[in-house]
Amino acid sequence: MSMQDPISDMISRVMNAQARGHATVSFSSSKIKNAICSVLEKEGFISSFKIEGEESKKTILVSLKYHQESPVIRELKRISKPGLRKYFSSKEIPSVRNGLGVGIITTSKGVLTDKEAREHGVGGELICTVSVSYTHLTLPTKA
Repeated sequence: MSMQDPISDMISRVMNAQARGHATVSFSSSKIKNAICSVLEKEGFISSFKIEGEESKKTILVSLKYHQESPVIRELKRISKPGLRKYFSSKEIPSVRNGLGVGIITTSKGVLTDKEAREHGVGGELICTVSVSYTHLTLPTKA
């Protein structure tokens, strides 16, 4: 059976692993998955990731992140799908949960967050959105 949407498979694996409380999850490697994992790591949604295996059979091993035994990622949702691509100009990029989440976008400058794409003035395909768990948020304390 061929896989029609490898990015959706990656997202499902991450969400299922977090729901079961696993420390790591692995899936097949590709350039786009590597770039998505890089953004997730940079934004603090995952602890780390590394690429393992031989040239033809590389896999990505992701170390999931938890805060007080609760997953940091609340929701990882696929937006642009193979059957219905979603493209946005830099001015039309939607905000994710009023700034509490991050959109991951493929642009001519590489895979960027929604904020970075707006700063660079580039649009592109909105691959997925990531929302943080409310327990992970650190609210400012009043002085």
